[in-house]
Amino acid sequence: MSVGAIELEIIRHRLETINADAGETLVRVSGSQIASEAGDYNTALMTADGSVVACSKSVVVQSTSLNLVVADILAHYADNPGINEGDQFLTNDPYVGALHQPDVTLVAPIFADGKLIAWSGCTVHEADVGGPVGGGFNQAARSIFDEPLPIAPIKLVEGGRVRADIERDILARSRTPELNALDMLGQIAANNAAATRLLELVERYGADCLSGAMAQLLDGTEAAFRRRLAALPDGRWRDIAFLQHEKREGDDYVPNAIYAVRLTMTKRGDRLELDFSDSDDQAPGAVNSAYPALANFVMAALLVHLCQGMPWVPGAIWRAIDLKSRPGTIIHAEWPAGVAMSTGTSAQAIRNVTTGCIARLLDGSEELAPLAMASSQSTGAGGMSISGLDAQGRPFHTLFLDELTGGSGAAGSRDGADVAGTATSPGAMPSNVETNEAAFPVLYLVRGELADSAGPGRHRGGSGAIWSYRPHGTASAIALNSMAQGLQHPSTLGILGGEPGSASGIAVAESAGAGWDHLVDGRNAPLPLPDVNLAVSARHVMIASSQGGGGLGDPIERDPAAVLDDVEEGLVTVAGALRDYGVVIADGALDEAATRQVRIDRRRERLGAEPLPRDRKRAGQRLSSHFDVADGEIVCAGCGTGICASGGPILASLRSREADVGDRFPLTSLYPGSERFRIRYFYCPGCGTQVDVQVGLAGAPPLETTEALHG
Repeated sequence: MSVGAIELEIIRHRLETINADAGETLVRVSGSQIASEAGDYNTALMTADGSVVACSKSVVVQSTSLNLVVADILAHYADNPGINEGDQFLTNDPYVGALHQPDVTLVAPIFADGKLIAWSGCTVHEADVGGPVGGGFNQAARSIFDEPLPIAPIKLVEGGRVRADIERDILARSRTPELNALDMLGQIAANNAAATRLLELVERYGADCLSGAMAQLLDGTEAAFRRRLAALPDGRWRDIAFLQHEKREGDDYVPNAIYAVRLTMTKRGDRLELDFSDSDDQAPGAVNSAYPALANFVMAALLVHLCQGMPWVPGAIWRAIDLKSRPGTIIHAEWPAGVAMSTGTSAQAIRNVTTGCIARLLDGSEELAPLAMASSQSTGAGGMSISGLDAQGRPFHTLFLDELTGGSGAAGSRDGADVAGTATSPGAMPSNVETNEAAFPVLYLVRGELADSAGPGRHRGGSGAIWSYRPHGTASAIALNSMAQGLQHPSTLGILGGEPGSASGIAVAESAGAGWDHLVDGRNAPLPLPDVNLAVSARHVMIASSQGGGGLGDPIERDPAAVLDDVEEGLVTVAGALRDYGVVIADGALDEAATRQVRIDRRRERLGAEPLPRDRKRAGQRLSSHFDVADGEIVCAGCGTGICASGGPILASLRSREADVGDRFPLTSLYPGSERFRIRYFYCPGCGTQVDVQVGLAGAPPLETTEALHG
């Protein structure tokens, strides 16, 4: 049934409101600070076949592949145990549709006059879902059998009544059954609220009208997305991200091996292909992503970075996307690979490479280039679950989500937001310090912005944060189960000549300090990498920091007045202003003459010669902010210097230098394995503009990130 434009817009807004209200219901009922304080949940509405037509903006990755959960239920349960009015199905199976086992999903069919017309769904990260290690993350896992065993979709609510036997079995798996019970009640209430409000729409417009409106919403959003793709130049873009975990190669055991997540993204016409097939084979541990996590993190990045100004309708976007992968890889693991730590490790790498390729795609269009955004903070070592005994000797397990204080990436029109968290979790945030201290035996000593953590650029990334706490009111040590990624190299990369944000860090020390200097200065011994034995005792403190967001553009093109403002705000140090931006600040004031000279000297140093002026008027076909294609040649957009033939290796034709990752991030060099990475800087050979920055393995060739397509 076709719906008029006015009615369609009313129904679209109503669906978004219904979905948002379901989330509020979940939060009000749940007693977990993970949901109520940190916002680690999401809700969605779907069509009868499971296509997602509305998703909340809390943790987007928790809802964009709920279609996979519904598809599994429709395929397997239509006859036995049946799909009926008042039913709700629970799962935390990462091989079916969940992200990882701690993210528990509940979906509910919605019927009108006996006909299935829609589904509602929601996901919550639960404090503990069983397994050998509290919180669900086991760094020592060799397979999923060393993790919380996943629950395949199971009918928790039947005909409107909670099945006591199923609820009892689920809660018996957990170390935090009371919190988990409240979370489940919140999810049930959220789905019931969504169904009630949706049926009110049916009463007003009719079931056929609602189904027709959902179909039109899918069709209209698909058309708008295809128009956006068609307006962008065809091309191919590549990105790579790294993580570390153990590897077993025959009889050889490598405790700190490197795994690469590789993406080649191709845009032709109004279709987009994302090919992850060249990613490394899966790890013998918990850092792998199963296919649903791959799909979720890709779609979340597409919604945030490529669908600005459009309704967020994942079911429509999938119609124009070809997602390719190779089973048995770290981003598409095969059963029984361990996957519980995916959301803080390989899945973040998936998001980062998708973000990087989308940014370069957008930068190919003069109109849409302002929407290009560098990588936001990547969950890393600072992201952890904690467990122990409180003052009464009772066990506790939780997440504080302090790592969501990382910086967001710079965009083509602005700086990144400070301590903003991940771009794909816009509604998530760290729990309130006072709430954490009231509910758990900890005392925070520091939580604040970390100077010089933002990725330098013409637009800088957002600043990350540093925090520390110690046990309080208990003599027991607190076990820290860290995600353990992002320590040995920066993982929030800049774009278009912008530089990476700071790497994350974690340490157990005798005092917190205000930063990392007291641990770095004069230290010769390496800092240990987190493992299953990481803990903080009553006489020590835990210190951690989140990453800064990636920068965009050449840092020495940043407005010096903006750098001075950052110094006055405490986000950049005076030394950092000179090192990263070529800005001289003396006695609290900007030295304009000295700054101009430093920046001229920087360009000379990059080239070993006098730089050409950047006064060329752009001509030919735009390839990016930095390059045009003219007469079969790629040339610098600023000075006109020829780089290479069209289709040739751009980065290999540029001036470049490389540095140890510890040169800008001294803490990073203290972690074993950091010596394997380099930061490479690429400059136009004519004007010396910094056009790209990459983090790569020592001795590896540069990754050619941009390729024009012809024909």
